[in-house]
Amino acid sequence: MHILPQNASREDILNLLITWTELLAQEKYDEAFVMFPCDCPDLEWTPWLLESAIYTYGCPGYTREEAEREFGSADYKATSLLSSPYKDEVLEAIKIEYFTLTQEQGKAMLLKDYENVIGDIHYDKFLLNGKISDLTARFWLKKWEEDRMVLVFQDLHVM
Repeated sequence: MHILPQNASREDILNLLITWTELLAQEKYDEAFVMFPCDCPDLEWTPWLLESAIYTYGCPGYTREEAEREFGSADYKATSLLSSPYKDEVLEAIKIEYFTLTQEQGKAMLLKDYENVIGDIHYDKFLLNGKISDLTARFWLKKWEEDRMVLVFQDLHVM
């Protein structure tokens, strides 16, 4: 798990997301998975589900064979940001927002520790097969100890 200061810059956060993307592009799902804790009330994410969400274009839980039968394809792969001509466009599209949730909002989102949520990230335009896609990775920004924060993986889906 990577811990950042609460006043981390946009660049610091983007560098973590670039590292995560590079691991996914290298198909190192276990390593990518352990970079961030997970908090998704709808699904208990695993490295395999992360892989499945990528090769199915946002439909985690299917084997490649099932996805091939259901969707006609299961050949999507994450693409390196570092070598992509779309790198700047993708990084500019990543939305990082800071906010405070009320107890009511936290309960509506099924968050157990809503008081630690200080913002979220929408990583839009995730690169698949060398092209911009509408696959989006979402993360919470959560307080960690006194003056630190962590990115917490929510999900990877098509918006």
